[in-house]
Amino acid sequence: MGAEALNEPKVAPGPYDDADVASLNINSLTEWKKLVNPFVGKTHEEMNDLIDRFMEKTKIDEIYAEHIRKGAYLAQDGEAFEDLREDGLQLKQEERAALVMEDPIRGHKWNQPWILYALVGCCSLGAAVQGWDEVSGSAVYTGRGKKNL
Repeated sequence: MGAEALNEPKVAPGPYDDADVASLNINSLTEWKKLVNPFVGKTHEEMNDLIDRFMEKTKIDEIYAEHIRKGAYLAQDGEAFEDLREDGLQLKQEERAALVMEDPIRGHKWNQPWILYALVGCCSLGAAVQGWDEVSGSAVYTGRGKKNL
């Protein structure tokens, strides 16, 4: 493993390769990875600056600052809280359990609120009715659906 591989920023695995990079006129796979995850390669100081500017710009209450920081560091690296951190940020046990549930391999993808399933069902029925109405309505207006009496 060369020095380039050691300095390569961590990125979530994805379906990208050099062919994808070429099709988008991006100069390198590293630039492509930065498009996928804009926090790649940012230092701790740069991340703190970005988070502070975001909090200031959006005027989010200071009580959410810790959650925003944790989310930003998790977005940068999914394993950001595996070891002890120098800045003192730590995930609570409930937060770790929630992250495990979101994991596509270790989690349970069907563990969702029942209202979400109800919403999907209602939207599906609405789409079916809309499609049925469009097909039936077009037959009425074009005359193809009329019966001769």
